[in-house]
Amino acid sequence: MAQKNALLIRGKQFTEEEVEIIKKVLGEYPCGSRRFQSKVICERINWRQPNGRVKDRACRDVLLRMNERGFINCPPIRLKRVRRNGGQARKDAVIFHEPGYEITGKAGDYKKVHFEMVRNTEKEALWDYLIDTYHYLGYQVPVGHYLKYFIYIDNYFAGCIGFADAVLKLGIRDKWIGWDVELREKNLHFIINNNRYLIFPWVKVKYLSSKTLGKIARAVRGDWEAFYGYKPILLETFVDKEKFSGTSYKAANWVCLGSTKGKGRRGMHYFYHGKIKDVYVYPLIKNFRDILFI
Repeated sequence: MAQKNALLIRGKQFTEEEVEIIKKVLGEYPCGSRRFQSKVICERINWRQPNGRVKDRACRDVLLRMNERGFINCPPIRLKRVRRNGGQARKDAVIFHEPGYEITGKAGDYKKVHFEMVRNTEKEALWDYLIDTYHYLGYQVPVGHYLKYFIYIDNYFAGCIGFADAVLKLGIRDKWIGWDVELREKNLHFIINNNRYLIFPWVKVKYLSSKTLGKIARAVRGDWEAFYGYKPILLETFVDKEKFSGTSYKAANWVCLGSTKGKGRRGMHYFYHGKIKDVYVYPLIKNFRDILFI
């Protein structure tokens, strides 16, 4: 049962006492970075992930929303200038040479498709560089939870794939699930977004893309639990209709829910950009709605 006068944000009920603690921390450390403030707040209200880590990234989003709703008064943040493609800054530190030949055939010609998770490793900079160089969207600094993988077929380096937190509001997805705003805010973390997928242009192996999507769906669930302390139960992604047909996702049994309305988000503000994308989802367990409606 929800507590009286509690404020629901990101699936957490913030009591009046907790809001007062947040105000007190902001008053005590007015010149502290938002990262520092959020960590102190999480420690004082004991807001943690299932693995015990403080939820400071989620807390920073909460501070933004509380400030916009007038519950707190956050001083403005001095923003650092970041290039649109955040991986650009790392290019000088990365050494990579294209193989100079094509990798061809069919996925069945190779013994296995396998992955290397590179989050928080020395290879992460290379992942950023490759996405920035070869993916049509480029590299952008991730916010929130995320995992990054290299893709291999046998011993050949074939591509990159990444996952991040789900989109906050997605009407076509939320209608398909059938949940309300309160349930969405409470259980959204069980959905993760396949936000980048790249097969290198010199890798021309038929059926590799769909086979990769099928195998990574099984791998990412366990890796996400190992890294963040819980298992996701649904994957989502967007496919640009002007550039791709979504054939690989369909072949890997992802479900197309329909198209977006061409809107995007900057911070907590939505705007119309006109780029229509198809929305695909992939349930990781059969009874996923049972969990999303708890």
